Amino acid sequence: MKSLKSWGVMTLIAILMGAVFWWAIAEWKNRNDPLNQSDAFVYTDNGMLYWFDLKTRNGQVQGSYHLQKLMEETGEVPFIEEKKYPLTGERTEKGYKFKVKVEGQVITFNAWFSVPHLTVQKNGEAGSALYNPVNQQELREYVDALLNYHAEEKENNRLKTFFSELRQVYGYLHTSKDGSYELFIKIDEALLQGELTGTLLMRTNTGEETVYELNGITDGHMLKLHTIKDGKEVKMTGSFHEGAQSFDLTFWKTNEKLTFHAVTD
Repeated sequence: MKSLKSWGVMTLIAILMGAVFWWAIAEWKNRNDPLNQSDAFVYTDNGMLYWFDLKTRNGQVQGSYHLQKLMEETGEVPFIEEKKYPLTGERTEKGYKFKVKVEGQVITFNAWFSVPHLTVQKNGEAGSALYNPVNQQELREYVDALLNYHAEEKENNRLKTFFSELRQVYGYLHTSKDGSYELFIKIDEALLQGELTGTLLMRTNTGEETVYELNGITDGHMLKLHTIKDGKEVKMTGSFHEGAQSFDLTFWKTNEKLTFHAVTD
């Protein structure tokens, strides 16, 4: 009788030890699964930010799929719009399968690790994307980069538009209030980097004309020009008015800024 009880106890101990061993192996696998090693997996494309936050346990995957885009509305401070969708999944022989419900439609992704990246392929598509594993700090840096990307892109587009308009202008004219002289500025070359070259023609009401060579810079807002008059360098500063159609500029004959307007050929 005692031997039967001892055998029963030993069997129970063996079962418990096996369960503990199995649990320990399962926990080890969970902790060491690559999906559990990072806070997020991030991919950027054309100013959009896509990322997964994923955790797996015992072969099942839970998490979210995030889409972030910078929104710019007239008169409003730019902000990032984020859409978040619940995700479920499971391990497969190749890697993982994720299912995301987006706007009522279930989208399936196949994923596998190409160390250190998580390669993600949308079901039915030939191409795939490499998602970078990141921590929380690195994820915030990606969001900041998204803001900077759009700000830089917007500025580049503004500059391209401005210089395109500037190159189409034949020149800029200012006539003094008393009609005693006219000033005509012609921009001969305008580089996207901001460098300008041109001439300033001063014509008096007596018909006298003087031409000054100009060099300068602009960013589409500020304008700085300089020339040589009587052997000395003279600087003129001003600013454009919302585009390339007019600007204000200092002039050595006056104590105020003069307004120049674009003229056609």
